[in-house]
Amino acid sequence: MPRLVLTLILALSLPAPAVAAGPVSVPDAPAVSARARDAVRPVREAIAAEEAALKALPPPASDAERLVRLGRLDQAARAALYDLDLSRLDGAGRGAALGLAWGWVEAVDRRNQAALRALLPRDGGWFTRSLVGAEAAEAAWLVVIHAVRDRRLMREALRRMSPLVGTGDIEAGWYAGLYDRLAVLEGRPQRYGTQPVCRRGQWTAGEVEDPDGLEARRAALGLEAPDTRDWRPPPGCG
Repeated sequence: MPRLVLTLILALSLPAPAVAAGPVSVPDAPAVSARARDAVRPVREAIAAEEAALKALPPPASDAERLVRLGRLDQAARAALYDLDLSRLDGAGRGAALGLAWGWVEAVDRRNQAALRALLPRDGGWFTRSLVGAEAAEAAWLVVIHAVRDRRLMREALRRMSPLVGTGDIEAGWYAGLYDRLAVLEGRPQRYGTQPVCRRGQWTAGEVEDPDGLEARRAALGLEAPDTRDWRPPPGCG
């Protein structure tokens, strides 16, 4: 499964979309021009196509299958968003187009988050590899790392994941990424330097606590040194 984890900074400034109980549907904003709507139509089409593909499958036989399907929808939406070509739009047009596209993606996210909450292990644990398998465990992380408007869910996931760090049952990088993303949301320096931010139009490393100790903290989790060259900027930054 490709891991497309878009920046939370771009999303936070956008209005909250409607939450769809069925297929994702967010009305087009009147201020968005026809050209801007055309530019981001691939995002809506990708979501609809993935929803149709999932609907054609037999009902999920397990929580693991349910999680994998949430992950598929999450990534289909983001893959289309990454591939947008907004070069023919002016600055205002790009902003309006991205706002519309993010509305569709966030509608997917909110529905995924509600589904994830319903699946949380009742014993207070998390979706580990041994419990649901590697693909489903990664899908659960993708849903929660994108829950930027539901910090309670992010904190709950972080609490459940914390005792599992170092056991091999979850990726240590998942824990580090969730910890840092919450820190950015709450205006605190990151601990592990996993979350790039869009600053003055440039995709760059975010502020970290105790920079001199960053390498040791990352090494303790088995994380390699951060390299901004590996970060692909999302639409609207860089």
